[in-house]
Amino acid sequence: MLRFTLLFTFLCTLLFAQQESEQFPFIGATLATHSIDMKSLDQTSSQHETLLGFRYGKQSLDWRTVFTLSGNNDLQTFAIEIDKILLDELFGTPKVRPYLGATVGYLHYEKDTSSDDDGIYYGGNFGFLIYATATMDVDLSYHYYKVSALDPLDTMQGVSLSLHYFF
Repeated sequence: MLRFTLLFTFLCTLLFAQQESEQFPFIGATLATHSIDMKSLDQTSSQHETLLGFRYGKQSLDWRTVFTLSGNNDLQTFAIEIDKILLDELFGTPKVRPYLGATVGYLHYEKDTSSDDDGIYYGGNFGFLIYATATMDVDLSYHYYKVSALDPLDTMQGVSLSLHYFF
């Protein structure tokens, strides 16, 4: 837990240390589906979870930082996502902008009524920002995460759909 706290503090300091000329803060809602791979001694199984969440972030012309809090009855997550917006140098600022990012997060997973566990996950994501209006965008992404310090969870992957409002 100490490592996670230090990593979280380092990322927050790094993210807010650089002040770019133009930043766009936003809030949003997300719907994500995770396919969770679990390892046991004799086999690998998979389970699906659908999560609803809240997002807050800041975006510049090149980078985006997002904090996401999401969950359901069995799984709750908190994540920090850093994305690099791609191809703007080629096309200007189009209505559809691809991005590539990295995520670090904390999760709480209740396997059954008698036990629950906490763990850390990290991984990457790829997606598209689609500008619906001047103040709203739609974010469609794919993610793949490695789960650490939480047996029997091994990996999580899936898609998410988010709606953001710029203020």
